Amino acid sequence: MKTWLRVATGAMAMGAFACASAAGIQQAFLVQNSGWMEPFYTDTASQFKPLVAAVAQSVTSADDPVFLMTFSQTSSTHVSPQLLEAGKGAADFSAKLAPLDIAHKSAGGALADTDFKEAVVKTITGPFHSEPGVVWIFTNNKNSPGNDQATAARNLDFYKLLHLEPSITKTLVFPLRMPVKGKLYQAQGMMVYALAYGEPAAKALDHILKEGRLSQVLTRPPARLKPLDLDAVRIVPESVVNSPDVHTSLGADQRTLVLDVDAGKVVPTVELRASLQNLFYPYVIQHASVTAAMALPGRTLPVDVSPATVDDLQPGQSKSVAVRLALPVEQVPSTWSAQALAAMGKQVLVPMTVSLDLSGQQLSLSDAFRSQLASEFPGDPISDIFAAPASVRSSQAIVPVVLRIQYPLLPLIVLIATVLALVGGLVALALLSGRSKRYPLNVDDVHRHIVLKPFASLDIRDENGTPIGTVKRGLGQPKVIKVADGHSLSFR
Repeated sequence: MKTWLRVATGAMAMGAFACASAAGIQQAFLVQNSGWMEPFYTDTASQFKPLVAAVAQSVTSADDPVFLMTFSQTSSTHVSPQLLEAGKGAADFSAKLAPLDIAHKSAGGALADTDFKEAVVKTITGPFHSEPGVVWIFTNNKNSPGNDQATAARNLDFYKLLHLEPSITKTLVFPLRMPVKGKLYQAQGMMVYALAYGEPAAKALDHILKEGRLSQVLTRPPARLKPLDLDAVRIVPESVVNSPDVHTSLGADQRTLVLDVDAGKVVPTVELRASLQNLFYPYVIQHASVTAAMALPGRTLPVDVSPATVDDLQPGQSKSVAVRLALPVEQVPSTWSAQALAAMGKQVLVPMTVSLDLSGQQLSLSDAFRSQLASEFPGDPISDIFAAPASVRSSQAIVPVVLRIQYPLLPLIVLIATVLALVGGLVALALLSGRSKRYPLNVDDVHRHIVLKPFASLDIRDENGTPIGTVKRGLGQPKVIKVADGHSLSFR
């Protein structure tokens, strides 16, 4: 392949994310209007144009930069692609598409052929200015009504672009049934491609899918052409085998494995009965070896998956497995730690990550999907784009794991009770320290009475006012702590 995309990838590295996240990712909608598309434009029952508008409106917001373009193939007098609209949002796409018709190689000449790669390349280097964006392609998936001998070569170029070009970070395809019949041709279906140029565009495309608006227009799940080395499978927990105190579930994202346990009942190893689900729609995992490990800061913990091989796992189907993973018990806060006391009656989360690796991976297109393509795109050679590249021999799935620890209220209650008792004692002491009491005292065999507060002392004097001793009171009875020679002090 030429180097234009790779050069652009280097330019994207600086500030690409800022461009993608400022006002939404830029998106281009490429609408094929070459000769083979004739029935989609001439059949009065055709839903082609309304579909384009509906998809565009479901995946964009009013502030997203958008480009509406037609494409066929450039000839001596005809240029492809052509820009119909550039602006914000897709609200006026229906009006822009209404007058659109089939393109010709020249005025009054033959119907235009098709070049998919040319359309994508010129979109990225043109309106996109080689910045990240999502390219949507609406096509009947056919090239060259004039039987151009370069058709096979252009199909191969398009295959390489979708599967092997590194700057195209994500490729999804939505095959749709749409029977149409025109004056020249007829068709049973069409395809919608979504190509993410740059990593920010791949993240934006993931976000679009998660929002769910697109699935209300394109009701079939998308076929994933790329990447085929990520998110191959997921673990769906069923039960914990070795501990009744640990409970498992999937998080709201349907990917995160959540382990719930009470503090003090955390076991060093959890053994799960689970399912390994194939996420490679529309591919069958004919064979793969499975290994796993749990990543923690500075180290990894073992994860055993048994059986350690996958064979003939259909897309969307699951295989029963046993999963044994060690837990970082030393990272679980003690019941009496400050973190745990702050969370009494609540939960403390310990996040982890499990990587599932498939090696020796062999993928093939499912028979059901192959039959769908055969019925909707009969005799279409470009459907070979669904063949998985032979180079994709391994893949990895990152499974977030959260250990969710519930701490009891008892330690907090004990702590609060202790604090209250201490405060109460101090209050009582303060009250006692303010109360005076009268005591009888013998001074040189003469009966007297003195008044003392707690922790107060008093100098005792004789009849002449001379100091002869000292008495002091604590919380209980007062005591004589000093007596001068020749004198006597005692409490009766």
